[in-house]
Amino acid sequence: MALACVSTKGQLVIPKALREELGIGAGTHVAVRDDESGAALDVIGDDPVKAAYGALSHLGPMTPGLVEEHRRERELEERKTTWPPRAQ
Repeated sequence: MALACVSTKGQLVIPKALREELGIGAGTHVAVRDDESGAALDVIGDDPVKAAYGALSHLGPMTPGLVEEHRRERELEERKTTWPPRAQ
């Protein structure tokens, strides 16, 4: 367990060893919440969008399916606007 002291401005210095262990650096965002045992600190990270990047990579490439879906949508739109309807 590491101890820290709150300043008169309400600032808290997280001990270096704990910052290194948790990967907390300058600009890292953290959330402070009320926990049943006291206060808890959750590391959010610099940018939640960057943190989520690649989270769905296990699903494989999506491009072929998207291209096919776009082609089908384009064909449906063409059928709606083409008069007389094209022979199929």
